[in-house]
Amino acid sequence: MSKSRQGTMNWFNTALIAVILMQLHSTSLADYSVQVGAFADHTSADRFSDTLHEQGFPATAAPASISPDALTLVRVGPYPDRENAEETRRRLVSADITGFLVQNPASGDTAETDSQAETTVIAATETENEPAAAASMEDLFGMEDEQDEASNKYNFGGFFNSKYAYTYKSPTHHSMLRNTFELRASDHLNDDISWKISARGSYDAVFEFENFYSDRVEDNRRFEGAFHETYMDVSKEDWDFRFGRQHIIWGEMVGLFFADVVSAKDTRQWVAEDFDMIRIPQWAARAERFMGDYHAEAIWIPFMTYDRIGKPGDDFYPVGTEPLPGIKQVFRSDNQPTRDPSNSAYGLRLSTLKDGWDISGFYYGSRDATPAFFRRFKDGPSPKFIFEPEHKRINQFGGTLAKDFRNFLLKAEAIYTLDRRFLVDDLNDSDGVAKQDTVDYVIGLEHATMGGTTLNFQFFQRWYTDHDSDILFDELENGASFYTSKDLTSRLEGELLFISSLNREDWMLRPKLTYDLSGNWWLAVGADIFGGERKGLIGGRFDDSDRIYGNLRYTF
Repeated sequence: MSKSRQGTMNWFNTALIAVILMQLHSTSLADYSVQVGAFADHTSADRFSDTLHEQGFPATAAPASISPDALTLVRVGPYPDRENAEETRRRLVSADITGFLVQNPASGDTAETDSQAETTVIAATETENEPAAAASMEDLFGMEDEQDEASNKYNFGGFFNSKYAYTYKSPTHHSMLRNTFELRASDHLNDDISWKISARGSYDAVFEFENFYSDRVEDNRRFEGAFHETYMDVSKEDWDFRFGRQHIIWGEMVGLFFADVVSAKDTRQWVAEDFDMIRIPQWAARAERFMGDYHAEAIWIPFMTYDRIGKPGDDFYPVGTEPLPGIKQVFRSDNQPTRDPSNSAYGLRLSTLKDGWDISGFYYGSRDATPAFFRRFKDGPSPKFIFEPEHKRINQFGGTLAKDFRNFLLKAEAIYTLDRRFLVDDLNDSDGVAKQDTVDYVIGLEHATMGGTTLNFQFFQRWYTDHDSDILFDELENGASFYTSKDLTSRLEGELLFISSLNREDWMLRPKLTYDLSGNWWLAVGADIFGGERKGLIGGRFDDSDRIYGNLRYTF
């Protein structure tokens, strides 16, 4: 065994031992919290949590489950007993904030809630049967209650994530041992100004012992680091401003990106990653105004961040056409636009909450974050097709809606996109692409039970409004997805995500088990399985990339 491989395995063994020791010494979370809101947009949840902090309440904003697409819950607490939690709930009511009690699953008891009559919709959706939120930094490190001057101190946090994957389709190979570390800090300078800074770096150790990938792929994946969410917030009366690198999420469906048009994405693992690892924040200026039940948002992105697509030869490179005999295929590096004002992006979003209906409409003009692969033919002694990824300007109009009907949650999104480019199969075409307008929409229903089971069904469709018969897809492309999660024990959660194209029956299946080792450690094992036609939209083209994985995360 080489020294580099031995060092990597020693590191892995040390980490495993540490996890076991942490598990042996883990303790249960406190019993009760007060739930005061549930948001489809995690940014709104964070801001509501910050507002509660300013009022002296120890609030946290965290996903309702381990699923990356879960609602973000805002809860106050936790507290060691029901009496303390109930006292806080009464104080919240006095501050015109209505909530209800929830019992954290780590206690091992059946959750109890106050009367349904005491539950109100704070944001787009809110249900009594959502799972408990993850522990806050105060829980993990024994920090004092926010009522005791903690608001005057810096807030530090972050996570360490290690993921190993093994591709079991021939040729079998180790496909990932990526270790990611994020550190963040935030503070309120005064009532009107606050800031956050975070940085994320990763090292993929798979290249220390795996020779499957090309040098281009290795250079692209081995080391990386950048600022993540790093911004300043300024409030002035009814206006909120955010300047810096930030997530701007306008739509959240399970396992799918539709109205989430602003975020750049790391697609080097396709969608076989949690959304918090896929989304890339944008450097933007953002202005928001709240007017009763209405919310207006304007954004300007002077220098766009674009999707990370990796390099040819990686497992999930987005283009892989069948080469013709005697003709070579050459893929150029991503040709990203220059940092010129003409290449900036801008958008406007209006939303309202009426009678429990969360409705929004938006416009977004930008360079396409996802490149189109232009193709040209070069003749000669060694004829070749040359593919050059480019980001052309597009315009998008869309809307979203969400409604909580107690027994189920309805969500829908629709987007009209002008001038997007798509590959054509006509090899004589001068540039290999056709300009198309598309309408994408998705409708989803979600149901959560008191027993800790979530069921989600989604139907989606893409309509090419002026369909070019030379593109690789039908005029109407239909698809469906199914997602379910189940609390198998107080610490073990099972998940299953299935997404399929109904036109050509290509599909992706993602089973997953997640075990809560302690309040801030969790371990997941799962598989990413693909099948169907190689010209499919979902998973057929990645049929050779089926893999199993293990994922360890520590949050602080």
